[in-house]
Amino acid sequence: MKNEAEKTVLEYFARMRAGDKSVLDLFHDDAVLNGLGARQSGKDAIREFYLSVMERAGPSPRSAGPLLSEGSRVAAEILIDLSDERVIHAVDLFVVEEGRIKSLTYFICTEAE
Repeated sequence: MKNEAEKTVLEYFARMRAGDKSVLDLFHDDAVLNGLGARQSGKDAIREFYLSVMERAGPSPRSAGPLLSEGSRVAAEILIDLSDERVIHAVDLFVVEEGRIKSLTYFICTEAE
């Protein structure tokens, strides 16, 4: 049985695959997004980041392994299909509070073969 944090993460990935901009509704107003040496703080900065990425790269994540979770923390190993046909291997680490993402830290591992 999935806990609340896992359900939120699964919904995040479903919305990203669908290109659904309502993915932003899953973030707390003061959420933090960390990755590739950059930090986006607050929902407005995260919205700007996601809208740009969705338009430019059309990311469509899919699972590369099971979700790993403990309490409010969830880790996901994923493959991200991009609109230019590249595939990126990544690890996402989420902290979910009250059914919304408080922080997301992502690590880009490699471009998948």
